[in-house]
Amino acid sequence: MSIDDEYELLSRIELFESLDPIQLKRLIFVSQRYQLKAGEYLFHQGDTSDSVFAIVHGECSVLVDSRHGEIPIAQQGCGELVGEMAVITGEPRNASIRAITDCEVIGFESELFISTVINDPQTALLMMKLLSGRLVSLRNQVEVLTSDQVKS
Repeated sequence: MSIDDEYELLSRIELFESLDPIQLKRLIFVSQRYQLKAGEYLFHQGDTSDSVFAIVHGECSVLVDSRHGEIPIAQQGCGELVGEMAVITGEPRNASIRAITDCEVIGFESELFISTVINDPQTALLMMKLLSGRLVSLRNQVEVLTSDQVKS
């Protein structure tokens, strides 16, 4: 895939929509492309967080470890980011990402990703909205799980 193809693809991801074309091409230039088969892991909970990934094809499951094994908490698909929370906090990964279908992802090195986000106010605002939305979704899942336990 050419840099122009990658540019077209990534410019449609909400977080990158407001980026200056030069900034987006800079991200693309140093990015890595990964292919995952269904069932393969992109990363595991507890891994070092050194990259953010954009899903460009396929679907992935977000899984958290529990005493009962892995629990799926979300699905991410084409045009969505994964791994950004751990990169922002500098903490180990707080979830695992496993391909549900064959997937293609593009990885961005953490330092370049962070500098890109903080140097563009619109992108920083979009990142805050993305993270806030994930917190709301997680809170809703906790409410469902706890209400299911109360019924049992």
